[in-house]
Amino acid sequence: MKTKLSLPIFLCISLTASVIISLLLTSPVMAQDGYRLLIDRNFGFAAGSQIRGDFTLKISGDQDALVSVTFLLDGEEMATITEAPFRYRFNTSNYAEGIHELSARLILKDGSTVELTPRRFEFASSQAEREAIVKIIVPLLGVVLLLTLVGGGVQMLALRGKQAGRYAPGEARNYGVAGGAICPKCQRPTPIHLWSINLAVGRWDRCENCGQFSLMRRQPLEVLRAAEAAELQAEKSLRPANAKSEEEKLRELLDQSKYTE
Repeated sequence: MKTKLSLPIFLCISLTASVIISLLLTSPVMAQDGYRLLIDRNFGFAAGSQIRGDFTLKISGDQDALVSVTFLLDGEEMATITEAPFRYRFNTSNYAEGIHELSARLILKDGSTVELTPRRFEFASSQAEREAIVKIIVPLLGVVLLLTLVGGGVQMLALRGKQAGRYAPGEARNYGVAGGAICPKCQRPTPIHLWSINLAVGRWDRCENCGQFSLMRRQPLEVLRAAEAAELQAEKSLRPANAKSEEEKLRELLDQSKYTE
């Protein structure tokens, strides 16, 4: 009895499997061939699923196996491309604002059709774009301001009690890792402190010569050494002709001491 029933059951299962396989071969395939729909921004705004501006739709995968690509917006045809590269450029301003589904239908050389999984995007309005930008910019500015305040506090603590004017004209400075700059206030070379505040276009730091804070721009070492030599030359040119250096004064004192003995 079991043998008589098993044959009809087997035939039924085989027929069902054949129908399923036939349907799979003739119906669209859902992104099982390694193809994906990609979107690139050419110009405009993109934050998560919100987009606004000029974009390009393209297909990743084996381009040689493609016959045509139909790009779809909410199931409606945007464009059909029949040659590589299979891309379509569009602008969100040409479509209604709001949430849309972007997808693509691929025709392969073997005659099969591939339906790519839709991707949801919101074509944002100008107001939504501004709001999204504000949500991004404001926290970043807050972080920058916080780091600036912390850096300023650290710098004040590090410089507390240190007197400016530590370098004599022409004295060689040790510029260290941070390098050095020409002070905009006194035009003399000064080392840049590691804890100075980085403002992208320069560093907010205190000059070791005049003691004033200003925006310091790092200079090459040869420029700094040339500035050291220049300030020494300027110091000598300002000295009166009959003025004596400390070394000369010391030599005279030594000479005078010989006679007093």
